[in-house]
Order: sequence, then C-alpha cells, then structure tokens
Amino acid sequence: MGTIKKLASHTLTYGLSTIIGRFINFLLVPLYTACYNPHDYGIVTDIYALVAFLNILLVYGMETSFFNFARESKDSVSKVYATGFNNLLFSTTFFLLAGSLFYKQIAVPLGYSNHPEYVLWFIWILGLDALSALPFALLRQLEKPIRFSLVRLTSIGINVFLNLYFLLWAPALIAKGLSAPLFNPEIGLGYIFISNLVASLATLLFLLPECLKFGMKADGELRKKMFSYAWPLIFIGLAGIANETFSRVILKYLSPGSDKLFQLGVFGAFYKLSMIMTLFVQAFKFAAEPFFFSQHKNENAQLLYARIMDYFVMVCAGIFVFTMLYVDQLSALLIRNKSYYTHPDGIKIVPILLMANLFLGIFYSVSVWYRLTNNTKKGSKLSIAAAFLTVILNVILIPKFGFIASAWVTLVVYFFLAVSNYFWGQRYYPVPYNLPKLGIILVLSLLIYASATYINPMLHISRWIVNPIWLIVFTLGIYIIEKRFKTGYVPTN
Repeated sequence: MGTIKKLASHTLTYGLSTIIGRFINFLLVPLYTACYNPHDYGIVTDIYALVAFLNILLVYGMETSFFNFARESKDSVSKVYATGFNNLLFSTTFFLLAGSLFYKQIAVPLGYSNHPEYVLWFIWILGLDALSALPFALLRQLEKPIRFSLVRLTSIGINVFLNLYFLLWAPALIAKGLSAPLFNPEIGLGYIFISNLVASLATLLFLLPECLKFGMKADGELRKKMFSYAWPLIFIGLAGIANETFSRVILKYLSPGSDKLFQLGVFGAFYKLSMIMTLFVQAFKFAAEPFFFSQHKNENAQLLYARIMDYFVMVCAGIFVFTMLYVDQLSALLIRNKSYYTHPDGIKIVPILLMANLFLGIFYSVSVWYRLTNNTKKGSKLSIAAAFLTVILNVILIPKFGFIASAWVTLVVYFFLAVSNYFWGQRYYPVPYNLPKLGIILVLSLLIYASATYINPMLHISRWIVNPIWLIVFTLGIYIIEKRFKTGYVPTN
C-alpha cells in the first residue's frame, strides 16, 4: 500500500491548498452575490468562461509534455523544463504584445466595448498564468507539494484581501467620509478582475526561482518532440473546456427570457456548489498525473491504477451524498442574495453537476492510457467528439429548457468521455478496473440521495438528526462493498 499512501499524501497536500484556497474563494461568492445582482454577476461568469478557453491555447499541453519527457531520467528534467519554459516564454510574450495593442478591437465582438479595460486586464492575467504553469508543474514533478501549496495559498490570500478591500472595506470608508487609498468607485465590478491580476503577478514573482532554476536554453530536437506530443493535447484541453464552460459562454446568447445575463448569473452562482466535487477531482489530478507517469514501469502498475480508481470513486460518492444531504444549508451560506433563488431551476442543477464532475474525475483516471502510450492523437479524437456533442446539444436544448439543459448535457458528455475512454483504453493499455464494484458504489450514493429526499420530509424530524444517520448508512454500505468486491493485489513498494 506504500505507493497508494504516497499518492494519497500528495493528493491530501495538493487538496488542502486547493480546498482551502477554493473555500476562501467561495467566501467571495457571498460577497459578489451580495454586492451585485445576477445580471452583473453574469458578466463575471461570462468573462471567466471565455478566459478558460484561452488558457488552454496559451499553455498548449506543455505541462503534460514536460511530465512525459521528464520521466526518462532525473537528468532529463532540467533539459525538458528549460525547453518547455523557453517555448512558453516566447509564445506568451507575443500574446501579451498583440493583446495590449488590439484589446479595444477585441472587446467589441465580446460585447464589452464600454469596458475594454476588462479585456486588457484579462490578457495580462492569462499571460502571467501561462508563465506560471510550467513552474507549478516542476514543483509537482519534483514532489514538492508543500511549496506548491504555499504559493497557491499566498496568491489566493492576496486575491481575497484585495477583493475585500475594494468591494467591502473601501466603500465603507468612503461612506463614512474617510479616504480609501487606490480606490475609485467608478471602477466597480472591475475590481474583481484587478484583484485577480495582482494575484497572478504575485504568483509569477513567487515562482521566479523555479522559472530560472534550469535556465531557458531550448534543445531544438527536443522542442520538436515536445510539440509533436503536445499539440493533440490542445484539442483535448479545448474539448474539455468546451464541455465545462461552453454552456456558460453560449447562455448569454441562447437563454430563454429577456435578461440573459440574469440567467447566466444564476447558473454561475449555483454552479459553484458543484465545485465541492471539483475541488477533490482537481487535487487528485494534480497528484495523479506525475504519479501515473512515475509508476508506469512498475510490473503491477495496472492493478495499482485499478485500486486507485476504487478509492477515488468511494471518496467522490461520499462527497456527492454529503453535499446533497446539506445542499440547502450550503447554498444559504454561499448565495446570500434572495434574487438568485427566484429562478426555479437554480438548486436543481446541483446534483446533476456533482455527478457530472464525478465522471469527469473517472475520465481523468481512465485516460491515462493515451498519455502513457503516446497515443495523444487517438485520445484527442474522443475529446473532440465530446466537444461537438456539447456544442450541438447545448445549441438545441438551451433555447427550450434554459440552463438546466446545460447541466444535463455536462453529465451526458462526461459520462460519454469516461465510458469511451475506458473501452478504447482497454485496447491499448488494459487496466482491470472493478466495474461491478464501481457501479454498486454509484448506485448506493444515488439511492441514499433519493431516499433522503423522499423520506426526510415525511419524518418531520430535524435534518441535523436524520442526515447523520444517512451518512452512517452510506459508510456501512461502502464498508460492505469493499469487503465483498476485491479489486486485486496492490504492490507494497
């Protein structure tokens, strides 16, 4: 169990920084929803959705390419890193120069001609984040989760502090007739983006030792190999982001009703509740990607990957059950403005998106086949097919059903990605996943949720008494499943 404990330790460390950081950011959602109505919050949701697409293009698979070529030996890490960082430095510099010259023209088709400064700020946020991507990957490769976490949390702390200052404290000072340094009330919503920009700059400064650790001299032959490996990952990444954020981009145009940004704002706010699952999935991904590459030569690697899947699904199922048992309390803590609850579908998207993110995590795990076998081109075909499915279903269904259709499309597409990658992966890199066990765990979590939803109102007992009982029932069920369905031998080295 030594290798699994190592992965669990790294997942926990990355997870603490991710969970604590995202939790702190969650504390900003009540601030945003209290300060801004759903229409204005829709602008924030829209811009961050657009940024997600560009982030994939700017990093263009260099992180995974770095992990792939760095696994050959410890001596290769320095050469691969220097080449990868050289690539990103050149492309990002070009992007920043071009974006800074033409940001006003770019703002027009995006619908922000009245606020082109939003576009300029995010061009620089994107550039700074792109330059930070490979230093963070280096920390993961060198197994330094503590420094990784400290940099992440410090950056998040700066972002939160500035948000609190500009959105809460400075306006309060002005209202009392006092001065508030660096504050201009006319900027308003823009301070959310300025806070992000300062935090991104601080992150890159914190990572300067990693940026400069191995120099920036590129190896020409290695550059070609890294690009050849990475370019299909661009399509995989874009497809993944399309599955995750396309609905938020298109809702502004296709939602039923006159105030489409209102629809987007409600969707974006309740979408945050599903991020409880995403936190763990992202932490697992941070730890698992370099871990899977490092274990690929282990003679029992496939059995190890199958056992990891067991634990992953157990934890995700537990997160699903806990979140849905306490969804009313969690939503009340997160979304403080009553206007967000006027839409009847807001709370309904939460269980759908939670289950969707569970299958996203399964997809991350089973897609190890194309990364380890250098079949990124084949893997990109499935991701591109999923992206087309996302676009087509959203365009057809959103005008009729609104944003709840987007939630169902997200679940369908992530399920498709998980299942298709499993079957195709078994042809190239067979892993003996215990499918009956995984299926029973998922069914158990859904039965607990459905039973609690139906029975709790009938009992007329406080949910603070009933819900812990449901959690105990779920835990006992997992214990029985674990005892009855063995996955196989797990290496102990």
